[in-house]
Amino acid sequence: MVKVLLVEDDESLRNLYSKVLRDNKYEVETAVDGEDSFIKIDSFRPDIIILDIEMPKLNGIEVLKILKADPELRKIPVIMFTSISDSNRLHECFKIGVKGYIIKDGSTAYENVKKIDLFVKSLL
Repeated sequence: MVKVLLVEDDESLRNLYSKVLRDNKYEVETAVDGEDSFIKIDSFRPDIIILDIEMPKLNGIEVLKILKADPELRKIPVIMFTSISDSNRLHECFKIGVKGYIIKDGSTAYENVKKIDLFVKSLL
């Protein structure tokens, strides 16, 4: 079973997506912000991280930079999960090493999880 860490500060979205991911046979752990993500990464050891860009404490880009600077953690594929479609910020994420992105508002949770399935199949 693929282990997914979902890092999302919006509680309702976090709960919705963790349920839909579990329904699609993923083992899911969640983090409420960038700082919490590192605690969960250490204890959960995810196969893939779904990372919100806009969060308190450490935003997704800051988390991504820290992950990609660490020799062990840089191996974990990251998909950005965002409500913004700012091409400059997304381009920055790709330069840092993100493997893909999903726009939250673009589709339903079920449709977005199908996109996550495609990313997972191509990354793992």
